[in-house]
Amino acid sequence: MLAALVAAATTGIVGVASGAWQVRPILSGSMRPGFPVGGVVVTQRVPLDSLHVGDVVVFHIPHDPGATYVHRIVWLEHRGNELLVRTKGDANTVPDPWTLNVHGPVAYQARFTLPLIGYAAVWLHSPAGRNDMVAVAGLAFVVGALALALELVRERRARGAAGDPSDTLSSVS
Repeated sequence: MLAALVAAATTGIVGVASGAWQVRPILSGSMRPGFPVGGVVVTQRVPLDSLHVGDVVVFHIPHDPGATYVHRIVWLEHRGNELLVRTKGDANTVPDPWTLNVHGPVAYQARFTLPLIGYAAVWLHSPAGRNDMVAVAGLAFVVGALALALELVRERRARGAAGDPSDTLSSVS
């Protein structure tokens, strides 16, 4: 069981580091119930021409390229080298008000979600989260160093109490 868990974690880390996979926090309820707020969605890089109506994809909206959405494709049309796509959140009553003109050879398609992890991911990427992590890492270093120092002192005292000559200074004339 542990080996399977380590293998899955390693595969995930390599996939994210290579860019084949992405992990994104779910910040809104537009894709409920399948994508719960506070979870993360794991997406895989796929060829653009493999997308179909019903697939859930990651995209940037036309009027705000910095905003990232994860919605379901409700309509698509291939026109030469471009792909026109309409999307909709599963919990939304109407499709999104834009038509996406998707370029490039690949897209990111949702594969699965993991609940609750998104809260931690959002927090870790915030300035407060980064500051807190630096403080926790510093505290862990200090506590570890103190624990090691105390263990060395205890060990030295135990050798001295047992009469271990390797721990004493002597002079030979």
